[in-house]
Amino acid sequence: MYYKGTNKECINYDEFVTGNEKYLKGDNWANPIEIDGSWYILKHEKYTSEMELVNELPPQNLELE
Repeated sequence: MYYKGTNKECINYDEFVTGNEKYLKGDNWANPIEIDGSWYILKHEKYTSEMELVNELPPQNLELE
């Protein structure tokens, strides 16, 4: 499951989870993912957010060159 929000909301969620889980310096929970102008971040099983919860990421239009 993923949260969908703004880039800033996703970054804040990552910082919140990373801090509460006491990851080693340089490590973090998850990186925000941008797909078609929307931002997503992996949901941590222990932490909720007010962002929209989605079951999976939308399909990505990846063009190979």
